[in-house]
Order: sequence, then structure tokens, then C-alpha cells
Amino acid sequence: MKSEIVLKNFQEVIKIIPAADILSFVNNLTDAYREHQKTNIDIASIEAKKECLIAEMREKYSFYRDVFGKIFDQRSLAIDKFFEVIDKGLKENDNDLVSSGLKSLSDVVSKSPFGDLKELKALMESNQVIEI
Repeated sequence: MKSEIVLKNFQEVIKIIPAADILSFVNNLTDAYREHQKTNIDIASIEAKKECLIAEMREKYSFYRDVFGKIFDQRSLAIDKFFEVIDKGLKENDNDLVSSGLKSLSDVVSKSPFGDLKELKALMESNQVIEI
């Protein structure tokens, strides 16, 4: 019923409007529809790119979290071992063992785990297999 009213109104408008204007109107309507379709395609493309970027960011986050977790776990183990060496040297009154433990501890603590980030980033972007 509603479509019949719309059709009847459209037919009445066509009778009033000159043919050249109707053709122009239909062309404008067609152009608007094409632009709408193009906009929908552009929006879908942007959404797809967004989803890809989000997925890439999640993967990088997960990777960095795993890498830094392992780096700090290794540092923690090394620091614990060097304190064990220092404790053993103190118990045995062995100055060389204490000195060796302190030097090794100092080396680990003074080296930033973030120093090799540029190298790690370059490796990641090269798509090489990285063993951790």
C-alpha cells in the first residue's frame, strides 16, 4: 500500500517536471548511488586495514611481552647465581670468589636489557626466525 502511494506520487511528480529535469534527476540519483557504494567500499577497506593493524599490534605486544619476560627471567637467575657466588666467597673467606661474583653482578646490572632493542626490532622486521 505504501509503495503504491509512493509510485503514484512519483508519477504525479513526473507529469509536472519537464523531461530534461527528470533525466537530470535520475542521473543525479544514479551518481549519488554510485558515490554511496564507493563510500561503503572505502569504509569496508578502512575497517579491514584497522583490523589488520590491531591484529599486528596484538602480535607485537605478545611477542615483546614474551621476550622481555624471558630477558628479565634470565637476568634474575643470573643475579641470584652471582649472589650465591658472593655468599659462598664470604663464607669461605675467598676474596677472589667475592670479587668475581661482584664483577659479574656489576656487569649484569649495569647492562640495560633495552640496549639491544634496535637489533631486536630489525630482526623482527626482517621476518627471520628468532630463537628465544
